[in-house]
Amino acid sequence: MFGRRKQPRLRDVMREMSYGGSTELRDPEDIDREISEEEAEAEEENRVVDPIEEDSERAYDELREAEAVHEDLKVGCVALCVLLLIGMIWARPVWRYAAGVAVGAVVAVYLLVHMYRSIGWALTMEPQRAERYARGRSAIRYAVVLLSVIAVMVGLGKAAGVGCILSVIMIKPAAYLQPFTAKIRRKMGLR
Repeated sequence: MFGRRKQPRLRDVMREMSYGGSTELRDPEDIDREISEEEAEAEEENRVVDPIEEDSERAYDELREAEAVHEDLKVGCVALCVLLLIGMIWARPVWRYAAGVAVGAVVAVYLLVHMYRSIGWALTMEPQRAERYARGRSAIRYAVVLLSVIAVMVGLGKAAGVGCILSVIMIKPAAYLQPFTAKIRRKMGLR
């Protein structure tokens, strides 16, 4: 139980070696060969097929598009946070809820900027280092959200805490509405 690995039962081994219900048994070497072929195919799928060369026109176009999407996300998030102010109809006291929404909007924009910069830096690193870096940056974002919500709730009360949480959550709908936000910004000439 403790410290022992569970060994496969004989029935499971026999089922693995059979051809899906037939009485013939498969050679274990064939099974190993199939597994290694599947692993090779999986590695082939993860390979970068279309790398972007540094200092190429395509790299600059991709960078400009990423920056535009980032701006769309920020604008969409702030717009949705403004819509959250409709909740002032039900929230009491009103000014505390509005303050919580405002603090949450600032935190949400900070999270978007922090995530954008973190992704940019992680893309320049080696895979293992980039993974550690991304995890660390993600932990920082979680800590910022947690500390900001706690500070708002302690300082301004529950209504402000609810407004702050709702504002931070607006990042996700802003991401879904990004194409719509981009279309509006194009029509207004801001993109």
